[in-house]
Amino acid sequence: MVSTPNRRTVLGATAGTVLIGALAAPSAAAEPATIPARHGVRSPGGLVRVTIRVVEGRLRYEIARRGRVVVASSGLGIDLADHPSLTSGLVIESVERRTIDETWRPVWGPDELVRNHANECVLHTVQPSSGLRLDLVVRVFDDGVGFRYHLPAQAGLDEYVVTAERTEFALPATAESWSLAAGTDWNADERHYRQRPLSEVATAQTPLTFATASGQHVVVHEAALIDYPSMTLAADPAAPGVFTSELISLPDGTKARLSGEFSTPWRTLTIGERPGDLAESHLIENLNEPCALADTSWISAGTYVGVWWELQRRHTTWTEGPRHGATTERVKQYIDLAKEAGASNVLAEGWNTNAGGEWTGQDFLTPRSNFDIDEVLRYARENGVGFIAHNETRGFVDYYEQNLDTIFARYAELGIHSIKTGYATRFELGGVNRSHYDQEAVRHYQRVIETAARHQIMINAHEAIKPTGLARTYPNMMTGEGVAGMEQHNYMGANGNPPAQATILPFTRFMGGPADYTPGVLNVTWDPAGLNTRVQTTSAAQLALYSVFFSPAQMLADTPENYRAHPGFAYLKDMPASWDETRFLDCVIGDYTVAARRKGDIWYLGAITDEHDRTLRVPLRFLGRGRHHAEIYRDGPDTTWKGNPLPIEVHTETVRSSTVLTLRLVAGGGTAIRFRPL
Repeated sequence: MVSTPNRRTVLGATAGTVLIGALAAPSAAAEPATIPARHGVRSPGGLVRVTIRVVEGRLRYEIARRGRVVVASSGLGIDLADHPSLTSGLVIESVERRTIDETWRPVWGPDELVRNHANECVLHTVQPSSGLRLDLVVRVFDDGVGFRYHLPAQAGLDEYVVTAERTEFALPATAESWSLAAGTDWNADERHYRQRPLSEVATAQTPLTFATASGQHVVVHEAALIDYPSMTLAADPAAPGVFTSELISLPDGTKARLSGEFSTPWRTLTIGERPGDLAESHLIENLNEPCALADTSWISAGTYVGVWWELQRRHTTWTEGPRHGATTERVKQYIDLAKEAGASNVLAEGWNTNAGGEWTGQDFLTPRSNFDIDEVLRYARENGVGFIAHNETRGFVDYYEQNLDTIFARYAELGIHSIKTGYATRFELGGVNRSHYDQEAVRHYQRVIETAARHQIMINAHEAIKPTGLARTYPNMMTGEGVAGMEQHNYMGANGNPPAQATILPFTRFMGGPADYTPGVLNVTWDPAGLNTRVQTTSAAQLALYSVFFSPAQMLADTPENYRAHPGFAYLKDMPASWDETRFLDCVIGDYTVAARRKGDIWYLGAITDEHDRTLRVPLRFLGRGRHHAEIYRDGPDTTWKGNPLPIEVHTETVRSSTVLTLRLVAGGGTAIRFRPL
């Protein structure tokens, strides 16, 4: 049986393992001697159906939900160098089926328990003219579909090259979509999402999200991206709505160099009736392998603070000098802030030799002369705070790769268990400047994760590959960038990130995994260096982002001085970064989002809006029985996004699950609420 994860039935298991699992045995080696050319696979609840056919020698598939077509007939296959294309001449040799049904407990996540329930079908095909064999593995869930190619071990494929992947997605051309244009630059994922009909989209990164006229919401993405290039989508100019997978090339133009038996990443479609169905789905994680780490006790979610926003705002500098930010004294002030806020860690960017303005000669072990690492770590331990070491490679990756074990071993000796990596502007590996998203780059990111795990180090990766659910397998891969986050308010001109972007991200970028958006800037107009840029929200909206955006390493991004001068800081104290339950309550992509998350018996609700004022009525049916104390942080009566964004009104009231709250949101604004049972 191909692509079969290591499933265990473990009662009372530790985090990251399967708690309750049941797998139906695969069917007999084949269906009757004459194998039909058409096969259907339904989801366990019957909501989603995939039909696979061989038409004129090519594998094709269709997807429907509740009888409505989501993906029309679309071709499948891949091209290998010096071999006939595996898009023709195929016949089905045998078919295997099984049911997957397990419940597993993440090390961290938006929900305490995750159910993985799908029906799987494996079609074994052969190309008689060449003898090449290609398997198609399809898993169908009630909330979507995953499929992948599997190349079995076979003669002639000891070493081979993928020159193209020919996966098609025939999508409804009139559907409204949200996507980023495909790109290979280091910041291709750090741009603003476009909203337009699919017929007007020429290329797209994944995730690509769309909504049909009938109200279905769909995300096209990938899962378990390992040893393979990132997938983008290219439209067929002659067929509106039809997209073909386009893999990021290696410098020589090929896509992937492989050897022996290999399974590609899953091509995924998450499907729901409402936007919240997408954001609540665990399909991407479920298509990844179970946790590969025997011991995860050292991995912990938490908020962090640090020398970062003041650097972005040019109040202090990365480089050593009279205004250097990461000094011993300044980092101690952030440690004090972390203790006051209940944050787990403190980050210092610019702490190490040659960090900052220099582009070569990075030294990840030697502190600057005004940063006493031993004293900082002593003071942090004394206050129950961890230290996050910044490792900015500036894209010169060779040195970093060659010294990973040395660097991480030293950090482990010092008691440093978290790092923030960076690959700004370029990606030079093997002496070649390449895309951040090609196969060799993907291999590098994986090597960092695995090396870090051996030394019990957690990773926050910036300018790296988009997430594809791999944190299920390697939960030390905590979070990453790949998003137009808070720092883009500095670099995208006076308008920064338009407020609508935050209402799009939960259903696009966050579909693959957590993002280090770095919210929590409460003094949104702070401009100490006269940059004439600012955060394009109200202060209350910044608080709401902690419910809307998920990251197990979630930053409280503002400075100690700005926090202590703002009443909203009280809401951020002891903010959870991993949750027991998540609900997306009322959402219209690009307009507004209301999300609620529970930790223990405390619920946190966040509501944000785009560039328009709006009033929302929010039922509190998610609350448990009895009365709850609602601590409400909302825009004040005179608050305006552009003119007066700082005022926050703090209001308390007693509510029940039968209560319907009326939330008045100003443009660019929001409301954050903490519910405690009485």
